[in-house]
Amino acid sequence: MKRIIDNLTKEEIKFSKEDLPIMIHGKEHSGASLLSITIAALFHSSGKKMCIFTAYDMAKDEFLKQVQDREKVFCLEDDKNISESFKFQTIIVKSGDIELFEKFIRYSSFDKDRIIFIKNIETINTQLFKLVQPYSFMVSGDLQFNLVQQDFKNFTYNTKIFLTPMFGEVVPPLEKYQAFMKNNLSEKIIVVV
Repeated sequence: MKRIIDNLTKEEIKFSKEDLPIMIHGKEHSGASLLSITIAALFHSSGKKMCIFTAYDMAKDEFLKQVQDREKVFCLEDDKNISESFKFQTIIVKSGDIELFEKFIRYSSFDKDRIIFIKNIETINTQLFKLVQPYSFMVSGDLQFNLVQQDFKNFTYNTKIFLTPMFGEVVPPLEKYQAFMKNNLSEKIIVVV
């Protein structure tokens, strides 16, 4: 499994539920995908329950490559299997099936301990984002891709991670695959290794 380290101290970064909600912003080919999948894999390896929605299979494949215990992961392909999926620690909703993801969220209202991870946030509508807000969650993608999605950008996140600049945010110069992370406690440059 990959790790996330502080670029200055070389210490491993540990994420917890207190870091949620997490926003990860990066344009295509910036490394935002690898970083966000690695954070999800770290949450999974620490025993947290998750639901992952991504627009493309590539993210699902990377997550499965990073986790050691695939028997704890359920790939939800059909709404008739939603109740069965709750037996698993991590549920990956069929890539790109927004309707199935919405059904899952509506059905899982009793399971607020599950972290919701939306990869490719630019493919999600504002109404669906509102359904996710009662959960602990993380979102990843290009938050400047669709300018009408102000709800995503203006939401109050405990942790913000930038791989590329975004309006209103000062980001130091970064090398490829480096990210600028800020939360209530600190600001640091992080990298996936």
